[in-house]
Amino acid sequence: MQRREFIKASAAAFGVPLVFGGCGTFRGNSRINVAVIGCGRISTEFEVPCVLARQDVARIVAVCDLDMKRASATAERVARAYSDGTTVRIYRDYKEVCALKDVDAVMICLPDFWHALVAATAICSRKAVWLQKPFAQTIREGRILANLAKRYGTVFQVGSQQRSWSQFQAAVKAVRSGALGGIRRVEVGLGIDPPGGSAVPEKAPPTFDYQTWLGPTDHSAPYCESRCHSQTDQTARPGWIELMPYGWGMITNWGAHHLDIARWGLGAVGPESVSGTCTWLDTNGGKLWNVHEHYDLHFSFNGGMTDVHVSDKFQNGVKFIGESGDWIFCTRGAFKVTPTDPDPVLKPGELGPLEASRPEVMPKMWAMKKSCLQAHVDNWLEAILADDPTRTATNAEEGHRSTALSSLGMMCMELGRGRKDGFSLSWDARRETTGIADHDALMKPFASGRFDLKVNLAEFGLDCDSVLKG
Repeated sequence: MQRREFIKASAAAFGVPLVFGGCGTFRGNSRINVAVIGCGRISTEFEVPCVLARQDVARIVAVCDLDMKRASATAERVARAYSDGTTVRIYRDYKEVCALKDVDAVMICLPDFWHALVAATAICSRKAVWLQKPFAQTIREGRILANLAKRYGTVFQVGSQQRSWSQFQAAVKAVRSGALGGIRRVEVGLGIDPPGGSAVPEKAPPTFDYQTWLGPTDHSAPYCESRCHSQTDQTARPGWIELMPYGWGMITNWGAHHLDIARWGLGAVGPESVSGTCTWLDTNGGKLWNVHEHYDLHFSFNGGMTDVHVSDKFQNGVKFIGESGDWIFCTRGAFKVTPTDPDPVLKPGELGPLEASRPEVMPKMWAMKKSCLQAHVDNWLEAILADDPTRTATNAEEGHRSTALSSLGMMCMELGRGRKDGFSLSWDARRETTGIADHDALMKPFASGRFDLKVNLAEFGLDCDSVLKG
């Protein structure tokens, strides 16, 4: 099959987008004015550098953060890169940024629990949107964002850059073209988070608006650096990523990447159920971080014919196993997304970036042509210039579906807390319900006072419940 025929046939067969690599040639002389909302670790080492690399088509004109030290440092960096006397505007309020008439696109690079509020405002403000993964903190938040993006025809890119990564593309192509026959099992390894953090209250820095940072969560939580982010190293891994309710841990942090690849390869909307067990980080001795630790989850797809097994016992990556026992494995290998990532070390018995059980099923064309990070940003910019939401590698609906899969895993672990035999959760992927009201309550959007999706949507004349229903 020719590439174009394969893509059309696969999209028709599975009913979900199948976009592979390759940014086309940028057309015209348009320049996209970009605002960066959130100046933390990934923004500093991923989004900002990749936009700066495309000065031919895009320009960062504003940055926004609740920590003025971070916002100022990013603005100065951007101004130096342009070296033409440019002054980058600095904001504290994301709503002011989204209201700017000269901003065409926003990159949302914030903690997970802030995604829904900011993305909803950006979409309704008719901006093109880049949103870091995971797509949203709860499933209903994700559904609202996906419905909004569809309503307004938003050019939306989720920062799931593995969809722009050659070995993952090659593995998915091979799987979906039938190289392994029917897929019976997918093994997904995500790693674990270390315990730590300090629960000792501290005084919030005067340059950091901590009370606003708490947003839709409990505002009585005392400030401590371990709850938020480092005040001395903009590239350090933040504490909130291991602290509920701000982040859910590895199940969404890495799960939003590898479970996305698993679901993409299967061409599936969602599972019928999830079951499994987990343990939780040790918080004794004043340690703060509280997300899950070890985990063993099974997602049932295709009427029970396909088991997606997620465990920290597997090598980090995704292994598709076919009906005859043949398999294809893909992982990041030695590639580092950001300079602060730990140096990957291939342990004895571990597999490389792309491996297969036999040469006959090994995907062929997978040489990296450019950084997957740059390719993913270029793909978004190309779609903006073309004003074509269908051209992004990971649109809002796909981002939501994959993050919902991760969130289901979190819900299963939470509902099984304290149970040695774990928990089993049914799932209706079309209607997005477990069928049990108490379980579905874990999917509701976060809200606290004015930090509420209902409030944000009402500012645009929209009813939150109506948007949720589509």
